[in-house]
Amino acid sequence: MQPAAAGRPACARDERFGVSTRSYRVYRVRPRGGSRSRVNWERIGRIALVLVLFAVLLSYLNPLVNLADSWRDSHSERARFDHLTRENAELRKREQALSDPEALEREARSLGMVVPGERPYVIRGLGD
Repeated sequence: MQPAAAGRPACARDERFGVSTRSYRVYRVRPRGGSRSRVNWERIGRIALVLVLFAVLLSYLNPLVNLADSWRDSHSERARFDHLTRENAELRKREQALSDPEALEREARSLGMVVPGERPYVIRGLGD
């Protein structure tokens, strides 16, 4: 037991019940059974958190789709650019080749052209 303060007993007692006032506490009585009127805020908080997380992920979905489309388009445009570069190189070679007067004449004759003053003849039925 603790020493008593000046003029007071060590533990105040309730004379009616014979117990110390320090030994019991008042607890709130909760109704049991019946309809639950309490809101489970923990569960609502978790659901809200999942919904917010889903909304954030959904907001990142459209930029990811755009990124994938841009990546795919860049590859197809790169392939098209490479094709046009090769075609340009072939056309430059052909231009170089056609700058020679003999090659130009050969090409014109293969297209059926004649030099001014020449008489064209068409021969049919020779076969292939």
